[in-house]
Amino acid sequence: MINSKICFFTYSFLLAFSTFLNAQKTIDHQQLLWTGYSLKLKINESYQLRQEIEERTYWFPWRQHQFIARTMAERKLSKGWSAATGLAYLKQTSPQDPTIKSYTTTAELRPLAELAYTQELGAKLSLNHRYWGEFRFFEQPNGSFDFGNIRARYKLELRYAPTAQLTFKAFDEIHLNIGNSIVQNVFDQNRYGSSAQYMFIENLGIELGYFNWFQQRASGTDFYNRNIIRLTIHHKLKLKS
Repeated sequence: MINSKICFFTYSFLLAFSTFLNAQKTIDHQQLLWTGYSLKLKINESYQLRQEIEERTYWFPWRQHQFIARTMAERKLSKGWSAATGLAYLKQTSPQDPTIKSYTTTAELRPLAELAYTQELGAKLSLNHRYWGEFRFFEQPNGSFDFGNIRARYKLELRYAPTAQLTFKAFDEIHLNIGNSIVQNVFDQNRYGSSAQYMFIENLGIELGYFNWFQQRASGTDFYNRNIIRLTIHHKLKLKS
């Protein structure tokens, strides 16, 4: 009961904060396609490794926006909780305007930690909470990486699984920036959307979804509003005992 109240008030506060910021008017609209591969390697009943690779591109006109690869080690805890830690590598194409033909790419490293909690609402329905912290290191002209800021993320996801093969998902996720370099954009972004995941066989499936990505830029007064189609291949493997 205490866990439910904490999760509820956390989400209510962040949602109200996001709604306030969405009232700003200077917004660039973009259309993107994300295609990815997600691997879960189960080591035993308590531990698993997760590997995610995703290519993110603009649709109109077609051009790369980002590439990300993320590796995490996860441990199941008691009473629906789990914890994970890992590292992400991201390549960012700038400027973030697909109509500009001349662009550069810079890399970013993100050590990260995750705490997740699953509430079972019924035999086929669950509510998932994910708390995520990222330490962001940005590539410099000399090839080194300097620390930029911390980003805190909270994701609330409702899942409905009418069958063992099919799962419907709806989510909302808030990102907040923390650090001395952050002046205007403490609120980083809000993402909300839905998807359907179908497992063709026990360990292989596909997920197709849509979500909206509303992001505040460093100026504090300019925003991106991105409509994104996301296609992900899910693959599950298990180590033999």
